[in-house]
Amino acid sequence: MQILINLDANHPTFPPGTLDTRSRSLMETYIKERFFDNLMYHEAVQKDFAVWLEAHQKNSQASPKGKRLEIRKIRSAAEKGLNTTTLLGEMERLHFDARNNVPDKQINFGLSHLIDTDFLARMAKQAGNPDIPITQRRGLMLFGATLMVGIRTSEWTTARLISDNPPVLPGETAAHPILVIQTAKTRKVDPEPRYLILEGFDRGALGMIEACIEMTASMTNGHLGQLVAGMRQAMLRVADSPEAFELIEHIDMRTARKVFTVESRRDKCSPEAVSAALGHTTTNNLRWYAQGDIHCERLTDIPLARATLNAVKKVRDPLADFNERKQLAGGKPLSGYPDLGTDNPNADLDNRGSASLANRLINPQGNR
Repeated sequence: MQILINLDANHPTFPPGTLDTRSRSLMETYIKERFFDNLMYHEAVQKDFAVWLEAHQKNSQASPKGKRLEIRKIRSAAEKGLNTTTLLGEMERLHFDARNNVPDKQINFGLSHLIDTDFLARMAKQAGNPDIPITQRRGLMLFGATLMVGIRTSEWTTARLISDNPPVLPGETAAHPILVIQTAKTRKVDPEPRYLILEGFDRGALGMIEACIEMTASMTNGHLGQLVAGMRQAMLRVADSPEAFELIEHIDMRTARKVFTVESRRDKCSPEAVSAALGHTTTNNLRWYAQGDIHCERLTDIPLARATLNAVKKVRDPLADFNERKQLAGGKPLSGYPDLGTDNPNADLDNRGSASLANRLINPQGNR
């Protein structure tokens, strides 16, 4: 027996009051016994279940700890299930969100789907319109360039592009165009510059980046703010639905940095690699930037900058370090992190060398 189900349809089979409690219980038992496994096997149902569970927990009076326990139990079952990779990914997302309360998650999730290849094509067409104000055209250009390189708005004023005869940086095997940035928001008195590898960037993309560098070189924060306002006004004209119009109201230059993060994660870049590209020293802050659907395929075809391999190695994953300390103390490994197999809970943590055991075991380019 094959059944075609529309998960978006919501038409009650029985009008209210026509089905008594016992009859409904019998039908629900039938569906559970006959169709539970067949339904949960499908990826679309697993995603829909995650959406339902998220809404269900929002309306639940259970404690945050109890809600996390529910998610962990389902995640544990998904780790052992057949064809439940999608369910596992969704439960990982819900558990991450439950532990890290990030504001505007739903807005960021919507924006991660709004900005796709079609949206960028309409945005480019708008930028090429000679009738719109120069501030709007420049704002769209800066937003598009930030989507490709992910740097902070303030970092554009110090950026420098090396496209002609770029050197082969330490740890790299080939020469590619390089974007050199003075990292903002750092505690170092004299921070080292950040290098982004522009591998796969064509002349058009490089020319756009160079134009943005020249444009922002002498701009004040006030001028940059005008670009953001102009960019948003131009985008509102390319909105193709009321939902898109509402989401665009929330767009600023930080949105481009967040979409760069989400697209990089969709491209199977590791948390360490993305954090290094963003100018972070740990993976902690990634939760503020990766609030989008990172479990689908890429939605844009633009090139993405990457950090150097040496920079990636310097990024710490605090949970990996905690996983190591926990096991050395005799505890169990964290979910999603390796079992280090140590038999010595009293091992000397001071003699491990500069790189943690966890970082040596985990491929920094892998997608954990």
